[in-house]
Amino acid sequence: MVYANHQGLGEYQGCLRQGQKKRRLRQSLYQKRGAIPGRLGIEPRPAIADEKTEIGHWESDTVIGVNHTGLIVTHVDKASKFLLAGLARHKTVQQSNQVTMGLFEQIEQGFRKTMTFDNGREFCGHQALAHGLGLRCFFANPYHSWERGLNEHTNGLLRQFFPKGTNFKIVKPESLQRAVALINHRPRKSLDYRTPYEVLYPQPSAPVALRI
Repeated sequence: MVYANHQGLGEYQGCLRQGQKKRRLRQSLYQKRGAIPGRLGIEPRPAIADEKTEIGHWESDTVIGVNHTGLIVTHVDKASKFLLAGLARHKTVQQSNQVTMGLFEQIEQGFRKTMTFDNGREFCGHQALAHGLGLRCFFANPYHSWERGLNEHTNGLLRQFFPKGTNFKIVKPESLQRAVALINHRPRKSLDYRTPYEVLYPQPSAPVALRI
C-alpha cells in the first residue's frame, strides 16, 4: 500500500524496509545473461552442425571452482567429441579468450568452423575469437542447455576427476590435461567404439566415416 499510494513517499519512506525512495526495478537473469554485444543466436548456425558429421563445430562453456576459485574453459567438437580444456584463474573475458586461443593452437584451421556458447559474460569477447580463430560464433538460448548437450555431458565427465568443491586455482595444468587425455582416449559407442582422438586424428589406414 505504501508503494501504491505514495506521492514522493515523504514520511512513509521510513516505513520501508531499506528506506529507499522508490522500488528498484528487478532485472531478470535472462536479461543479464543475454546482454552480450554482437550476440548471434543459434538459429542461423549451419544445419550441418546438428548432423554431427562434420568436424569443426564446437560447443563451449566453463566449469567453475568452489566459491568461484578459478575455472576450466571447455570446448567440445560435436562430431568427434574431442575435448579441449584449460585452466583460468578468473572468470573474465580476457582470460577466457587467452585460454581459448591457446587451446586452439593444436587444432588445424579446417577444423575451426563454428563455436556455440552459453550466455555467460565471460564470452563477451566472441568477436575477437571469431577473428583470431577464423570461425563463426553463436549463442544458445538462455536456459536451453540441451542446445549444448554434448558440452554439458562432457563437463560432467570432467567433474568425475574434479568434483564440486574443487579449487581450480590450485589444480595443476598437468592434472587437468591428464584427465582430458583420458576422456579423449575413451572409446565411445556413438563413435563405433573409436575414441575422440582417433576420429579427430585418424590413422591413414583407418576408414573415415565423417565428412571433414
